Amino acid sequence: MGVYLNLSAIENEITMVIFWIIVFFIIVGFGILHYMRVRTNREEKKQAAEIFNGIFNQVTDCIVILDEAGIIYQANKTFLDYQEKSVDKIIGKSIQRIPTDYTFDNDHTTLKKELAEHDVYETNIKFYHSNGEIIPFHITIKPVKIENKNKKAKSFLVVTAVDLKNSREKDEYINQQGDELLEIQHLAHLGYWEMNYLTKKIYWSRELYSILGYQEGEVEPNLDIIYWMAYEDDQNRVWKAFLRAFQAQEKVDTHYRIKNNRGEMRDIYLRIRHFFTDNNEHLRTIGIIQDVTKQTDLREELNAQLIFADTVLNNCSLLYIECNSNFEVKNINPMVSQLVGINSEAAYGRPLMDIFGKLNRTQRKFVLENMDFRKPLPFKDYTGVIHYIQWDHAIYTKRTGENTNILLGIDISGTIEKRKALETSFIFDPVTKLPNRYKLEQVLNNYFNKNGKNQEKKLALIFIYVDGIHAVGDAFGQHVEDSLIQSLSERLYNAIGKYGLFVRRYVDQFVLFYPQDPNTEILTKICNFISELLRIPFVIEGTAFTIKHHLGIAKFPENATTKEDLIRFGSAAMHEAQRLDLDYYFYQESLEKELKNKVNGYELNNN
Repeated sequence: MGVYLNLSAIENEITMVIFWIIVFFIIVGFGILHYMRVRTNREEKKQAAEIFNGIFNQVTDCIVILDEAGIIYQANKTFLDYQEKSVDKIIGKSIQRIPTDYTFDNDHTTLKKELAEHDVYETNIKFYHSNGEIIPFHITIKPVKIENKNKKAKSFLVVTAVDLKNSREKDEYINQQGDELLEIQHLAHLGYWEMNYLTKKIYWSRELYSILGYQEGEVEPNLDIIYWMAYEDDQNRVWKAFLRAFQAQEKVDTHYRIKNNRGEMRDIYLRIRHFFTDNNEHLRTIGIIQDVTKQTDLREELNAQLIFADTVLNNCSLLYIECNSNFEVKNINPMVSQLVGINSEAAYGRPLMDIFGKLNRTQRKFVLENMDFRKPLPFKDYTGVIHYIQWDHAIYTKRTGENTNILLGIDISGTIEKRKALETSFIFDPVTKLPNRYKLEQVLNNYFNKNGKNQEKKLALIFIYVDGIHAVGDAFGQHVEDSLIQSLSERLYNAIGKYGLFVRRYVDQFVLFYPQDPNTEILTKICNFISELLRIPFVIEGTAFTIKHHLGIAKFPENATTKEDLIRFGSAAMHEAQRLDLDYYFYQESLEKELKNKVNGYELNNN
């Protein structure tokens, strides 16, 4: 019995010890739980503060963070400045204490509904400033959750308030910039689309509707329209551009064709770019579409013109030479290659004068003196034949500022030969082949242009009149007259042609241009020599003809100082010899007055 009582006492003691141990651990457990709750709240507040300080403090509009009961949890500097209060007088207070016409409690149901459906709630309120000013604000409320380390989230409301009064000028500026941007997009035919993978919405710019052939808002924007409008041959290219941009995470450009809603064929330039988060989540894709149909048409037209120009230059008789500003050859066409015997590569970099060939000194000097290309220039081909080329010259300035000389020429050698033949027929007598009066005029013009004022130069004209030529023609026929005049001209030319230019001035008149010292003794010998030659009979078809003749002589500068007077005085001396029936007559000053007195109606004007 005594043992039993002892055991009972021991059991009671053990029970008490266990009880107090349990009590101790319960107290310690509550302490630990309280500590963890305080620490969790502190971490939540720290996390919220870090988020706020890291993000919202960078926004210049008012931002305030509320808990679900409307108690202010955090606020940025802009918000505090509007309230004109310190942080300790704002944090922990109800949002309803802010002097506005917005009632948080009354609007709580609408707020929850909007947040549940749209994840955002927006409205306009009035803020009553302490200075009595009423400021309109546009507020935006969005929910946010902050998780602790145990993944327990607590809900907050982020309220952003925009001062509408201060933003009106900004809005007007933005609207103006927006209008200008729309105008730029319209002028550049530049459309824009964006796919937002968070909201699953697609946006089209106004100009994109136009490019695709729709009125703004006529269809719901989607990427299928853009894709299926592409030509079937080009659809694979568009898809690959999307894929490359996604894989490389950089912009990709491509060019393709579409048939838009209006049935128009358009050339499209597309730029695609994808945007991702730091965690490689796909945020959005943007595309810039430019209608480059006009540019493409213009480029194709320019290419066609270049092809046409090349075809013309390479398949016609035109000569084409391209040189730099130093007239070093850059390009020649096949026509020039055929003439010079080298191709364009061999001609590259050579001086232009090398292309003109190995001209003689006179020809080369003529080319250098006429590099304005206004006159036909000699061009010697690889066989040594001289061609005369009429060049058109133009200077073209490239975008780099470098000047390029373009020469476009046509071979007028045939034309020149024909002109020379025409000139020959014009200045040479067809019967005697002697130069005629027009050639004499040219020679005298050149002589007086160079020597007309030089009194040391000497010149004489000997006019020769042969009488009876017309009578021979009338009596024996034109062919006998022509034969007679041919024989006469040959006899005189062979005898006196060495003295100077011998011409047939008229049918029965010849002139010797004698550009040497015309002293009377020498001229007298020449005149007597001519007379002796003409006294010898001419036998034509068995008939002998004796030609009667008269000569007249005028000298420069002794008798005349101009071409006209020299011709006039020489002709007058010849006719005076005929009148006096002399073989020759030297012009005298007194003859002019006598001749003028014989002119009917002539009267000297003393005034």
